[in-house]
Amino acid sequence: MKILVVSHRVPFPPNKGEKLRTYHQLERLKQLGHSLSLISPSSGPEDEEFAAALALDLGITVNTAKLEYKPLRFAKALATNRSLSEANFYSSRVKQLIENETRSFEPDFLFLTASSLVRYIDSIANKHSSPAVLTDFMDVDSNKWQQYQHKAHFPMNLVYKREAKLVKKLEIEAAKLSKECYLIASAELKLFKNEVTQQGNITILPNGIDDSIFKPNIDITRPQHPTLLFTGVMDYKPNIDAVLWFIANCWSQIKDQYPNAKLVIAGMNPSANIQKLGTSDDITVTGFVDNIMPYFQSACIFIAPFQIARGVQNKVLQAMSCELPVVTTLKGIEGIIHCAGKDVLLADTAEQYTTHCLNLLESIELRESIGKAARQTILANYAWPEVLKPLTNQVEKST
Repeated sequence: MKILVVSHRVPFPPNKGEKLRTYHQLERLKQLGHSLSLISPSSGPEDEEFAAALALDLGITVNTAKLEYKPLRFAKALATNRSLSEANFYSSRVKQLIENETRSFEPDFLFLTASSLVRYIDSIANKHSSPAVLTDFMDVDSNKWQQYQHKAHFPMNLVYKREAKLVKKLEIEAAKLSKECYLIASAELKLFKNEVTQQGNITILPNGIDDSIFKPNIDITRPQHPTLLFTGVMDYKPNIDAVLWFIANCWSQIKDQYPNAKLVIAGMNPSANIQKLGTSDDITVTGFVDNIMPYFQSACIFIAPFQIARGVQNKVLQAMSCELPVVTTLKGIEGIIHCAGKDVLLADTAEQYTTHCLNLLESIELRESIGKAARQTILANYAWPEVLKPLTNQVEKST
């Protein structure tokens, strides 16, 4: 089969959630012998370099077109009653690339990596002989904006309310146009059907993990002080909110019991309030790191104290695969196969969260037990070839 992939970001390097997901989808489809062409908007020279590296890495065709100046894109969206999510990735140059490639490549499938890309293919998808459309929603984004709305103050609550409404319209349109749509977990599927639309063929397509990369390293030199770890893109609101909640509600109590404990916040683009945390002697804010593995392999505990979240947290899967015990809220473990108390520790309150962290710091046996059980959960359920079968089967049955 010939598949034209329209990706909202160049999925390379595969170093964060959505890029990892799309990269492994492409890799698996290529392994199965399908012909792939990818088109993505570009934010500048770095994206052009990533596109060239992706083409070389997977042996596929990759084309990009530069986005317009962001304030101009957002102004157009506000003037035409379109969502900012759509405007964030829209370029008339990209649309022209897609139309040209559809004519020359003659794909059997158009694969969209986000519902916000549906405007790119509306004129193509409505034609009688158009390729079948597959859309990877990943999460129910409209609900995420609703969560933002409920936690925000005026005037941002109105901005988020508008965005939730318009993103929901995009999700409905994408469901109508697509032969099959994908969500990351059963909870997302239930939410989509209850809050967005009953229409469309919606299938669960989980995230996977490369357990040959994300694995424990018994030979690594561990720091003398107990280390707690959080990873993620640190200008992303749910990540910022999670860390600030942990600092405000748990950190001082942990420090009272373990004065030499350290917190490492590892991830690119830390916001100003996250950078400020790094001025403390007991908190390290790394910014971008070339290799996240030493952080996973040297920490004692992984924290996932999410108060706002949608979908599956890749960082939690990665920590579990590294035998790193995870303390998480319900939002942090959503969509992940687990057995609470055996392979992860769940906390609904700040008091519970603090207690779980202290218990793990106190007992190396508990840390090892939770960590080993977590890796077994990953090995049994999250190999990429297996979790991608809903997508690959859809393509294969059309062969």
